Amino acid sequence: MKKRMPDAILRPGAAGWELWKVPAKGVAVMESEVSPKALGTCRHLMLALPSRSILAVPLWIAAEGNAVELSELELTSRHLLRKGAEVYAFPLFHQDGRALVLALASVDDETAVEYLKKAGSFEFPARLLKPEGADILVWRELGELCFAIYREDKCVFFAATAETTAGPAFCAAVVRTAMRLHAEGVILRIPALLRLVGDFSILDGEAIGHALRLDLVPEPIVPPPEVPEVPSDPAPPTARHAMAQRDRFRRFGLVAIAVVAAYAVVLFLVAADLVWRRIELHRLGVELAAIEAPSADAQRLVTEWNGFREAVDPSMFALDQLAAAAAEIPGEQVRLTLYNYKKGRLTIAGEAVDVSQAYEFFERVKKTPLLQDYDWTSRQPQLAGRNKVRFEMEGARPDAQTGEE
Repeated sequence: MKKRMPDAILRPGAAGWELWKVPAKGVAVMESEVSPKALGTCRHLMLALPSRSILAVPLWIAAEGNAVELSELELTSRHLLRKGAEVYAFPLFHQDGRALVLALASVDDETAVEYLKKAGSFEFPARLLKPEGADILVWRELGELCFAIYREDKCVFFAATAETTAGPAFCAAVVRTAMRLHAEGVILRIPALLRLVGDFSILDGEAIGHALRLDLVPEPIVPPPEVPEVPSDPAPPTARHAMAQRDRFRRFGLVAIAVVAAYAVVLFLVAADLVWRRIELHRLGVELAAIEAPSADAQRLVTEWNGFREAVDPSMFALDQLAAAAAEIPGEQVRLTLYNYKKGRLTIAGEAVDVSQAYEFFERVKKTPLLQDYDWTSRQPQLAGRNKVRFEMEGARPDAQTGEE
């Protein structure tokens, strides 16, 4: 995932911390002071950790291996890894199937503790300075001398020396480091150009140039920091824990937002359904009120019609019904033995020679126009002797009364 570019950089200066605001385009501008108010306006703060809090060791490792695991194993075997340090591996070069990485072991620094939880990304100061062709850079950081060695403008080593002056001890440390890196193939040649960054006296410059036998370029004013295209992000333990906690809170927040959104959608759907049901209920109520009077008149007419229907409707006359059913007898070998009509229910029973005649009679009765209002049911014909079966069928009108009525 591509990291968001910082809008501010906090780095250790020669005597104290410096806050630089990074515009979208242009050169970073230093703030007058490092205050909580100024830090509070930073959306993404990049913290340049003090060089003394990071152990930097260039290592040649297998190109296909896990760089962090191999770096941690190598630092442990050399007894260089401090307790609780976070290990990182920043890739530099590939050569003959090997990878040159800068192993970084980062620990908390007491001067940076108050800024660790506010930072969104981390860097080491040597990467914020441009060598501009120099092999070695020397600068002051929180009162101590620091130096970094570069190859093709990439920092391959840096260290804080705990020295305050450029005396023999400091110069000897730089020389030994350069010779060791050249012997290990980290740098391809003995350094030839050194750049002094910051307010160094002329005597200090001459002493360093004479002791190291290098061409020296002074740069009295420390240039603004430049954001690297690919950050190394060597977060110390406290910052790594804070970042992990922020990630957990962010994931929890996203889950909570998703749950709340889903709950809101459900509530909206339920509310919409209730509104729709209320609208439908109101509409049905209006329709019911509109048809209440006509339906009452219709019900009254039906009641009156049912009262004298039996006197005027031929289909209600028992003799006419019996005649209609008898007319459907399929042959002389079928006879009716029972005919009963009561309260809208009609029962017909009879005897036939075989089952097929019984079923044929059933079908004919169902199709009789005079008996179309009946809903017919029939039982399975039963054998009643040789060449004799008994059958029974029952029809019920829609207005038929039950036995309890």
